[in-house]
Amino acid sequence: MKKIYISADIEGIWGNSNPVYTSKSGSQYEEYRTNMIREVNLVIDLLFQNGVDEVVVNDGHGNMDNLLPSRLDPRAAFVTSNGAYKEYGMMEALDASFDGVCFIGYHCRSNTHGIMAHTIWGGMIRSIVVDGKEMGEGGINAKLAQEYGVPVILASGDDLLKDQLEEEVEDPVFYVETKKVINSQSALCCSWDTLEKRYESAIRRAVHGPKKKGEPKSHTMEITFHHERNADFAARMDGVTRMDACTVRIQKEDFDTLYRYMRFVIKTCNAFAG
Repeated sequence: MKKIYISADIEGIWGNSNPVYTSKSGSQYEEYRTNMIREVNLVIDLLFQNGVDEVVVNDGHGNMDNLLPSRLDPRAAFVTSNGAYKEYGMMEALDASFDGVCFIGYHCRSNTHGIMAHTIWGGMIRSIVVDGKEMGEGGINAKLAQEYGVPVILASGDDLLKDQLEEEVEDPVFYVETKKVINSQSALCCSWDTLEKRYESAIRRAVHGPKKKGEPKSHTMEITFHHERNADFAARMDGVTRMDACTVRIQKEDFDTLYRYMRFVIKTCNAFAG
């Protein structure tokens, strides 16, 4: 594999278990931003050590500006943006030219037991169902990559996310456990030395997998909001059908279009019907 895409979040990063650590207003945010940068740089370095020629990094958390360019491995290219303007959000700049995708620091879907579990926008979204199956961010993002023919080769996060990805992602994914869940805001983290060894082993095996041809096809998505007002607002948009008080349904002829429209619906609801 020659060209790898990294989508990085912060909740699943090593050491992190408290929502206050993920917000710029939090007293310890800089410490956990540093952990995120350090873990992403570890992955970048190991990818290059294992023969990868090009790495592109996309920050997927919050306003998507947590990874500081001056502290990112200088060999990696990266996406920079005001997150609200990213049409593809956590998957901005991914296309069929990539040979593999890594999900670093990801978390479980909403209403499950994982560390800080949520789906896309925890304060707004209760659940997202794609083609009849509830999915978290990992499954949704993997479907987009699959349509481009780009396999998800590596993922990391807490121990419960591994099982969810096995349910949501069609092909096997090499997995790095960063911590074990005690409860939604408590975790048992491995040592940093152990984490490095886990990444070394997983990446050595992950970069040698085959690339598959993508095939666009029709998909449906049901978005359930916490509040009726958001569904009411979303249902006014073209191509959005109201299913019940808090749920709307979208159908598009390919997942790329569906993914972008999902982002538009959620962002618009946040701006005008939060």
